[in-house]
Amino acid sequence: MAWATVVLVLAFAPFIAYNLIRDRLGNGRKVVFFLFGIALCICSYCIVFLSYLSIVGLLALVFVPFELLRDGHFGAPMALPLASVPIVFFIQILGIVLGRSATGHDRKFFGMGAGLCLLFALVMTFWFNLHYSSVQNALTTGSTKGLPRNYMTERMLGMHFKYHLSFCELDGWRPPLHDPSIVTAVWLTAPFRADLDWRGMKPLGARHGTTFFDERIAAYKDLFPERPLRMECSCAKGYRKFYMKDPRLR
Repeated sequence: MAWATVVLVLAFAPFIAYNLIRDRLGNGRKVVFFLFGIALCICSYCIVFLSYLSIVGLLALVFVPFELLRDGHFGAPMALPLASVPIVFFIQILGIVLGRSATGHDRKFFGMGAGLCLLFALVMTFWFNLHYSSVQNALTTGSTKGLPRNYMTERMLGMHFKYHLSFCELDGWRPPLHDPSIVTAVWLTAPFRADLDWRGMKPLGARHGTTFFDERIAAYKDLFPERPLRMECSCAKGYRKFYMKDPRLR
């Protein structure tokens, strides 16, 4: 998504260039430390989403070069160390913010950036819960009557066939789109609902068999007939062939 690229560039460009610009920032330190707060929250989100793979990626920073020097090749994906980037950036950002060169004023703006991310997550969680019962009823009865057409209901109905909610390296396929707003909403809701886990697997999520997906896709088509069901992106085409050939997604 284009918006994700913009956010990542804005949040991390000051961090990456910090050693080059820190002595010339002047009043720009307020903006830079505000963006540091956003960048730290993005790193935290990625660490939680990638789960243990972040740690594996950190170990791979040592293991991959060792294997390359020993055998000249490495059996696991060479991109594995990239999973450690959120942890490395997280530690470095904290080092800057908590370091001696940062003032209390700098840390205040850092907190404002982090607070903005927290506010966003809480608003998305409230919005998610506002429509939770209505979406559940629509999926159970097959009727979307009374269900509002908005950003959140589109994400909720699109869960598990259009939007993925968790990382799983073993499933071989996952929905092609990722939206942190629905992911964080599920994460923050799951601990307080016995009928929903952090992967959104019950009851709004996937069940074994195809019936539930048929109902979900039918409800999505009914409420958002103008929206595409199947994504023609390169990541989707890299999944199993059944995704591109599934008649339900046409």
